[in-house]
Amino acid sequence: MGEERKIDLSQFREKFAQEAKARIARMNGGLVYLGKNPGDGKLEGDILREAHTLKGAARMLGFSKISELAMRFEEALARRKDKTILANQDLTDALFVTLDTLTRLVDALSQPPRELIDVGAVLDRLRLSQVFMEGPGPPPPAPVPVTAADSTVAASPAPGYADVGTGTRVDPARLEAISNLLTNAVAHHQRELELRERLSELGFYYRRTAANLLAAVQDGLAQGEFSPAFARRVAPFVEEGKAAFKEVGSQRSELKRRESVVATALSQNLEELRAEIMVLRTVPLLPLFDSFHPMVGALSRELGKDVEVLVRGGKTEIDRKVAEALAEPLTHILRNAIDHGIESPADRERAGKPPRGRIVITAAPKKGRVVLEVEDDGRGIDPNEIREAAIRKGMISEKAAWRLDDREIVGFVFRSGFSTAKAMGGVSGCGIGMDVVRSTAERFNGTSEVHSSPGKGTRVVMELPFSTAVSRVLLFLSGDQYFAIPVMHADGVHRFTNRDVATVEGRKSLRLGEAPVPLVWLNRLLGLPDAREPADRFLAVLVRQSGKRIALVIDRVEGESEVVVRDLGKYLGKVPLFMGSTILGTGEVALLLDVYDLVTAVRMHAETSPRGVGEGERPTADADVLVVDDSLLVREMQQRILSSSGFRVETASGGKAALERLSGKRFHVVIAGARMAGMNGIELLAEAQKTDYMRGLPFILVAPKEHREDLARAMAAGAKGSVTREEFTPGRMSELIGGILTRGGGG
Repeated sequence: MGEERKIDLSQFREKFAQEAKARIARMNGGLVYLGKNPGDGKLEGDILREAHTLKGAARMLGFSKISELAMRFEEALARRKDKTILANQDLTDALFVTLDTLTRLVDALSQPPRELIDVGAVLDRLRLSQVFMEGPGPPPPAPVPVTAADSTVAASPAPGYADVGTGTRVDPARLEAISNLLTNAVAHHQRELELRERLSELGFYYRRTAANLLAAVQDGLAQGEFSPAFARRVAPFVEEGKAAFKEVGSQRSELKRRESVVATALSQNLEELRAEIMVLRTVPLLPLFDSFHPMVGALSRELGKDVEVLVRGGKTEIDRKVAEALAEPLTHILRNAIDHGIESPADRERAGKPPRGRIVITAAPKKGRVVLEVEDDGRGIDPNEIREAAIRKGMISEKAAWRLDDREIVGFVFRSGFSTAKAMGGVSGCGIGMDVVRSTAERFNGTSEVHSSPGKGTRVVMELPFSTAVSRVLLFLSGDQYFAIPVMHADGVHRFTNRDVATVEGRKSLRLGEAPVPLVWLNRLLGLPDAREPADRFLAVLVRQSGKRIALVIDRVEGESEVVVRDLGKYLGKVPLFMGSTILGTGEVALLLDVYDLVTAVRMHAETSPRGVGEGERPTADADVLVVDDSLLVREMQQRILSSSGFRVETASGGKAALERLSGKRFHVVIAGARMAGMNGIELLAEAQKTDYMRGLPFILVAPKEHREDLARAMAAGAKGSVTREEFTPGRMSELIGGILTRGGGG
């Protein structure tokens, strides 16, 4: 499967310095902006991720002072974000001093500093600037005594292509090919213009001859002349007209044929030109893969492990933008593999394995896409440990967790904020890292999966587009709205009747071969109106994700198309069930469905609702729900999702409006945004608890994932449940509300 080779260590020291400086600059800029916008949790999360990545890279290479400072910076900012310490000026100043010292330490890697860098004093200042909100809190560990910059470690991970800058090295042969294609395209276009001009000239000649003939006839008619002499005088014009008509017809047919040939050649030229330009945007993955070896070596030594890295398919090329974005997710995959996966030599020998662990990084093209795999032969992932951690963190109920099979539960490692660690560590943990694998894949309309066998190892797979210029999708209509899914997830289109439908384990399924496929009415899943009359014949797109299939009932298939996919913008962020949008040639907007969300939502919904999802009869739930949010778009989206599960839903535009609605009607559950303007959801909950007839009314609080700390505060304030906006899917909400009503929490 391509070449297999060890990796050269010697070329990355300068790259580390460049990447570290870029990260520190982004952290500095973020802190400046944070001073003007202190409540920006997303920005705090971005700075934390930069610090976390810098800390890990430095630690892997033995740059202990840089790693120590980055970790203490991360701890302090995390406490500030969690509001366990005061966000005062002393803390802000200490954070800036820490960043300045980090810059000086990075500079010292390439040239000795002019004066002593007192890292210990900076650590002391950072520690003393943290004023805990409740008691003194646990003091950070004593700083490592240091007196000067690290100077002997030889390499840097600096994975990626950021160091190349804006320049791009291009194969001269490719430039020549593109130049030739452009020349041919221009020539074909010029020939097409000449043909059109010749057709125009022939048309003019024909019209002139016809006009002369008509004038002669009209002149004769006006004089009443129908003699043989008149016929002889008109005959030349008739013959000329016949000849002109014949010539025009012949020339027109020939020119049309030539025009078709030229148009075909021009189209082929432009397609070849597009393909060449797409190739021009690509880079081989080998430099990226090579950059990880020093990190692996340093971390292995630190943890007392013996690990080798093998690369296969390093010559595989991928879009430069994708390659640049892969550095961070691959870094976290490798760090987790070494920290949690590969055992110590002694443990491996006891398990009957060779003492040296192995990590294989593989890249291979696949139907216009690139498949990346990182596989280790370590201890694997214990699904029960993941299941318990997910339950402990409130990401899923115990009942739902045990419904999921081991493969599905292991997928929780990609969730934002998920970690099995109970305390922050220097190598991995903090709940920051593996979620970037899925987010990176989704950003480029790709997929990510994790496969693990306890005792044998773990394999993380990312499938990404070869080019970001276009994506190939299957377009279809449900009602009057266009939707699309990536072609790689489309398993075909199937026409069926009611006779092909069976009820399996209480839900409607399509009988296809031996395995029944759950049926999903897309318009009902999304809360859209039915656009068609009841019928006996249906059309379904078979959708596949991670080995699981669903049959998505739609109205019409438009076919495959290459489109440019755009995200939904910063305001909407990640909307459940959707990945992005595209504008079609007709000007219509098509929404790209998130297949992972879709299949997960269907599976969860189907197991919590015996009717299945979007069947011919809508599901019903005897519950009145009040949705409260200051965003009209969010209210409508949540209302549709809940209505699709059969709940009776009303909305309110804010906390005060909700109190008015609650004073006039009894609801079973209130779902409120934790970050509304005016009275937010937590304040609304507090007000409701002060009133006798509202006391005990169950509240579910919703917040974006970057503000997950708001959900913890909501639960502490008495909320019965909490979800991130990204987790607000039909299955999750049916389960959550159903659990509250079952426990008797409803009004």
